[in-house]
This record gives sequence, structure tokens and C-alpha cells, in this order.
Amino acid sequence: MKLLLLGSTGLLGPAIAAQASTRGHQVVGAARKGAEIVVDIADDAQLGEALARVEPDAVVNCAALTCVDDCERDPGLAYRVNARPLSVLAEWSKSNSRKLLHISTDHYFTTGGARPHGEAEPVHLVNEYARSKYAGEAFALTSPHALVIRTAIVGIRGWEKPTLAEWAIGAIEAGDELTMFDDAFTSCIDVSSLAGAALDLLDQGATGLFNVASREVFTKGDLIREIARQMDRPLKATRASVNDLSPARPSSLGLDVGAAEQRLGYHLPTLEQVVSAVLKQYKGSA
Repeated sequence: MKLLLLGSTGLLGPAIAAQASTRGHQVVGAARKGAEIVVDIADDAQLGEALARVEPDAVVNCAALTCVDDCERDPGLAYRVNARPLSVLAEWSKSNSRKLLHISTDHYFTTGGARPHGEAEPVHLVNEYARSKYAGEAFALTSPHALVIRTAIVGIRGWEKPTLAEWAIGAIEAGDELTMFDDAFTSCIDVSSLAGAALDLLDQGATGLFNVASREVFTKGDLIREIARQMDRPLKATRASVNDLSPARPSSLGLDVGAAEQRLGYHLPTLEQVVSAVLKQYKGSA
């Protein structure tokens, strides 16, 4: 199967590309820079040209504007990157009976604490990032061949601006004090596990909306504590509240992965397994 991988140079893209290649898929990477095909997905013409040039059997969309602050400052840009391209991709998918895999987000829930949220639960959109990503989901699902995955990922990217994992690992190694949120719940998953599960669902022909995340719900503070524990390093930390952040962030982001696990036929990773995979990736990139 030939895959057009949009956002191939980001946090998730390289993991998708690596695992797809080992499965025998032909992967054509596309991104704004540093990829086989240079494309700005906010430009309909460029996106259309990429689809016509590659003629893929499936499109995997990992591209997104993920910075909450940037989305809030420019809602139009957030829409053009996170939402509108999915209308183009969904129409291509429907017209050609080709698969579309879209990676979405978990930024949809504000109540429930550590309770995991199912795919059918009502959402609460508190910022422009969430609004634009939710619109993208809706556009994608207008194709009967679309698979939309809600998730939150952690991993190592190696860019100038560190990821959450890179920031935490670096601060722990340096003995710096970290600010931790114990009222922000998540079920984030490492990029390798997500890539594998997403491709398994795609290869199975799954369509519709699935939560793919850690099978446990934990706080972001728990995530950092587990990183320090597995590094066998002391942790200096102060506590803060997610409710004090601006723009507003949703606080209850645990996802119920029961439907995905049933379809996949295996368990998704625990917090301990997620952190172990992230540290393995970090050591491999050092």
C-alpha cells in the first residue's frame, strides 16, 4: 500500500513512517520542509497537487498546528491547518474510495477528573485549538473510508523547542525544579505505540472514531514522577493548577480505549510502559 504521510517530519510522523515501511508499505513523506514532498496543507492547490502526484492508496494526516497559544492568536490559521484540509482529504477519499487516517486530539473534556471518556461523550471546546481539531474530525468523518484517532502523544523530536518529555527529562537530568500539574488528567501514549496501533487499525480496514491512548488515566504530574523514577533521579517540583493557564485548557483528558483494544485484540500500554518507551527513544537519540 502506498501511503502519503502528511506531517512526516513532526513528532509522530517518523514513527509512522518507520513502522509502515517495516510492514511493506511504500511511504511518501510530505511536510512544509525537510520532506520528500514540500507541501503546505493550508494551501488547497498544493494539497491537491500532492495527492495527484503521489496517487496514494491511503493518506495519513499527522500535520497540525498544536500550539494552543498560536491557535488562540490566529484562529483563522488554526482552521486552515487543523480543519479545512480535512474537507479536501475527505472529498478525495470519498471520490476515490481510498483510506484516510487522521490523527486528532484529546482536548475535548473538562469534567470527570480521572474518569476515561468514550468516543460518544459530549465535548466541551474551551479554546481555538480544540475547536479547529474538532472541526477537522467532523470533516474527515464525512468520508465512509475515514479513520479518526483521538489521542495525546509523548516522545522525542529533537527540535529547538522541546517536547514535554524532552523538557522533563532535561530538567530532571540537570536537577532543575519542575512545575507539575496534578489536576490535569491525561492518558498520553508514546509515539511508537500509537504508530503501531494506528497502522494496525488502518491495515484492518477500521473506520470511524477511535480513542487510542494509554489504558490508564493519570495526571501530568504522575507522568513526570514516573519519568524520574525510571531514570532513578531525584525530583524537584512545585505544583501548579491547569485552571490558572491562559488560554484555557481542558483538564480531564483521559480516554476510554476499550473500543480500540477490542478491535485491535491487545492491550494498549500502561503509564509505566509509555515512559519506558519514551526513555528508550531518548537514549537512542542521544
